[in-house]
Amino acid sequence: MPADITVVSNPCELFSALRTIDISVPLRTEGRKTEHTETWTACRLLATLAKAERLPFPLSVERRDRPDCLINTASGQIGVEITEAISPQYAAYCALAEREFPDVFLQPGHFRWGAAQLSVDEMRELLRQSQKITSEPWVGDRPEQEWALFIQSVVDTKLEKLSRPGFALFDENWLAIYDNLPLPHVHLGKAITYLRPLLQDRWSRTPGFNAILIEHGPVIAHVTSNGSDHLVLHDIWE
Repeated sequence: MPADITVVSNPCELFSALRTIDISVPLRTEGRKTEHTETWTACRLLATLAKAERLPFPLSVERRDRPDCLINTASGQIGVEITEAISPQYAAYCALAEREFPDVFLQPGHFRWGAAQLSVDEMRELLRQSQKITSEPWVGDRPEQEWALFIQSVVDTKLEKLSRPGFALFDENWLAIYDNLPLPHVHLGKAITYLRPLLQDRWSRTPGFNAILIEHGPVIAHVTSNGSDHLVLHDIWE
């Protein structure tokens, strides 16, 4: 979050405050920082939760670290840790394409879950061959299965961070994830059916997250120990 949001009494006031925040995200080669993705994710999450009547008012929002933002409400405090789900190798591949091959067709199929690490030279060679498909096709539910594995790994990384000294815990602790995974046409409902068993023993960990919120295309998936639902993304910056 680039700035705190002082006390707002209702969704309309929150929307007005959020509209003043620049949520643009530069290209990876043009100065993108973690803060850009955090701001994008936090603001769109707040707007969506308010539209869906999932936030109690009045409230205020504080930017901070460990966790990344704090929502203060009359009924309690909600700490929100924010992260991006992306293959580090795919991020490096995209940055290389932006720098050296800006007009080529990207092939994310080379960066599946568990794929071998590629050197910069190997990624460069893939980009040189972009005029032909060189990755294996996706079959059946494999995109949904890999999505679940990627998300589980993100959750596990953040659970480890949550347990470190200096990470503040509040009445509720949420994990917000921006889904930027290199996967084709993921059916989110089906993907979550694969994810839920992978998270089954994570909900009882102490400390742990009370909710996981995943921005995926036009929706935000809300996942808890009791179930999951989808909220239509409320984009007030269009």
